[in-house]
Amino acid sequence: MKNKIEVAVALLSLGITAIESQAAITPPSFHFQVGSAGAASGGEACNFGSATQASATEWFFQGACAGLSGTSMSWSYMVDQDPFITGTFSLTNDTALAKSYVVDFSLPISPAISQSTVSGQVSGTLTDSNGSGSASLTSTSGGAVYTALADGLFVQSLMTNTNQSVASQFGTVSFSGGSFGQGAPLAGPSINSTIGIHFAFTLSAGDSVSFSSIFVANSVPAPGALAMALLAGAVGRRGRRRFE
Repeated sequence: MKNKIEVAVALLSLGITAIESQAAITPPSFHFQVGSAGAASGGEACNFGSATQASATEWFFQGACAGLSGTSMSWSYMVDQDPFITGTFSLTNDTALAKSYVVDFSLPISPAISQSTVSGQVSGTLTDSNGSGSASLTSTSGGAVYTALADGLFVQSLMTNTNQSVASQFGTVSFSGGSFGQGAPLAGPSINSTIGIHFAFTLSAGDSVSFSSIFVANSVPAPGALAMALLAGAVGRRGRRRFE
């Protein structure tokens, strides 16, 4: 049985000083959704977290919740609608059975991007939280643990056919899940409304996993705009030479 709990991350502490104001700037509508299968038979919505403005366009979201049908979770994310998503979430399977999870993060973008370049990365840690002497993290049905999305559609994936394990009591293992577009961003799609990161994995009973991830999309200038930018740079260089 699959249960989905959609969490609209709260619009609570606004501004870098978190001072309440009637004229406070509204943070972006950053959402995540948690789904679980296996032992889960019910669930309740997470408590709202907090949103703090870090710059003119960047917002920092954080929070924690428990009672998601035997799941505990915390998150800490920085987002920008121009756009990127980066941060960490930690999840513990508090039940006596392994569970398969789907965790989706979604951010509206502004403005739309007619042509993009994209990059992303994921890493994490797996912990034997219940002291059983073992823990395991696998990609569900051999799929990818991390998938970058644009307008809800596939962009790139990482950690396909993953099988991470811990073989010591209360032990922890760190893993690198790989990257794409680092140093040389990949050509991406047009993006009209949202970017997102989709996680899908199976976690052993009583154990915990933490993921750090990033997905960035940049706009590629149209040919005309690029030509104007190059021309402006050339004119500026000629002007500087006249006065040297």
